[in-house]
Amino acid sequence: MRKQNKANILIVDDKRENLIALEAVLSQEDYYLVSAQSGEEALKHVLQTDFAVILLDVQMPGLNGFQTAKLIKQRKSSAHIPIIFITALSKAHENIMEGYSSGAVDYIFKPFNRDILKSKVEVFVDLYRKKNEVVMQQQQLKQDQKNLQDKYNNLEAIITEKTKELVKTNQELKVSQQLFEKVFQFSPNLMSLRCKSDKRYLSVNQSWCEHTGYDVVELNGLDDELISTEEIDVDLDGNINNEKITYTTKNGGTRVGLLSTETIYVKGEVCVLSTITDITEQTKLEKEFSRLDHLNLVGEMAAGIAHEVRNPMTTVIGFLQIAKNEVGKPISDNYLKLMLDELKRANGIITEFLTLAKDKVTNKKEQDLNKIIHVIYPLIQAEALMTNNTIVLDLKEIPPLYIDEQEIRQLLLNISLNGLDAMKDTGTLTIRTFEKDDDVILQISDEGCGIKEEVLEKMGTPFFTTKENGTGLGMAICYSIASRHSAEISIDTSSQGTTFEITFQKENAKVAQLNT
Repeated sequence: MRKQNKANILIVDDKRENLIALEAVLSQEDYYLVSAQSGEEALKHVLQTDFAVILLDVQMPGLNGFQTAKLIKQRKSSAHIPIIFITALSKAHENIMEGYSSGAVDYIFKPFNRDILKSKVEVFVDLYRKKNEVVMQQQQLKQDQKNLQDKYNNLEAIITEKTKELVKTNQELKVSQQLFEKVFQFSPNLMSLRCKSDKRYLSVNQSWCEHTGYDVVELNGLDDELISTEEIDVDLDGNINNEKITYTTKNGGTRVGLLSTETIYVKGEVCVLSTITDITEQTKLEKEFSRLDHLNLVGEMAAGIAHEVRNPMTTVIGFLQIAKNEVGKPISDNYLKLMLDELKRANGIITEFLTLAKDKVTNKKEQDLNKIIHVIYPLIQAEALMTNNTIVLDLKEIPPLYIDEQEIRQLLLNISLNGLDAMKDTGTLTIRTFEKDDDVILQISDEGCGIKEEVLEKMGTPFFTTKENGTGLGMAICYSIASRHSAEISIDTSSQGTTFEITFQKENAKVAQLNT
């Protein structure tokens, strides 16, 4: 069996003692010696192993050395193996010639010189190894060429694929550019493309020209900015999203729009793409709707006042008509009392209505909200006892606020009485105060049946009421008081009850006091 990195040497001799002698001469670590005692056995080894050199005896039974050498040389896979004849045969010239003609490279006679034999074997082993190195280098070179060809083919395939991708990308980019141009030109919004460095207009679309009356040349000739807003540097200060602006038209008109901008690159230059959604007509409609809503509210309030004041006035007019018909007879005290009560009722309605005024003069000063709640508590408690309800106070430590005591008492009373009215059976009304995120919170919670959605939507509308004898001004007054105190009212309602939460913003309350 061939050893790794060793040179295989085949020794052929029919005499065992000769094989031992040759093995003794050639034995060294980098040789692997294979012995054969006949030509037939030698051929078997040659079929299985590649040898660096073959030492072959001439005189052997069966196949002699010359015959064995010829057979070895006839096979393509073994024809390259050098053969050295070692023989005790006659040194006749014809024997030597037959040896060389059989394929031998050398002819040594017994007894042989050990050193000469070793040197000759070393030469052939060295040639064998160099030949193998050349073969391996050729194989490596061939493999390298194959790898290089594969890489070239792969590179060619990659280049082809990338070229296809580039062509496809260019086509998509071209389509995208065409689509952008169409969207830019035919968009109903006003669109412009502007160079960021020198503020020069590069292009504007058809809608821009129609709305403003300016084309690109005229825009670049303007001394002032076409678009104006108080908060930003239009078109040039980063990206803008739906900023409300005004812009001036060529005929001197002013229109309103929503401006959005995006920074883009055009041929390596930083540009700003601006889009204006014109809302001039929408703004006009909103103002008109607001005016109509205001007129509608005024009408509803006027109708409410007329309805609420007409009833007591009708009563007074009726009694005065009776007194007129009974000339000479004094008006009874009962009639006078009824007329005075009705007039007081009408005056109370007018007084409550005036409380809704936003510019109503208030008497704000730094006060403790909890103390105000304790002052009004007995009145609310008395109302609760009359309806078998309970009042619970849960008042945490809170900072003082700039508030009007009389107005806060009225707000507390209105919401608390509404809560008590909402609880048909025995229930609990809870009044809480606490601080959250630097704001002071007032909560009034009942255990009633909740507020219907359609009623909740109209909550705070003057003269809207669900009570049989209500004026519809209680919650409207509460919202007005909250507004004057820079407070917000939120309502959380369900079938288990309703919570009114009034949020007092401390800083806003102080500012409100300073502006009063």
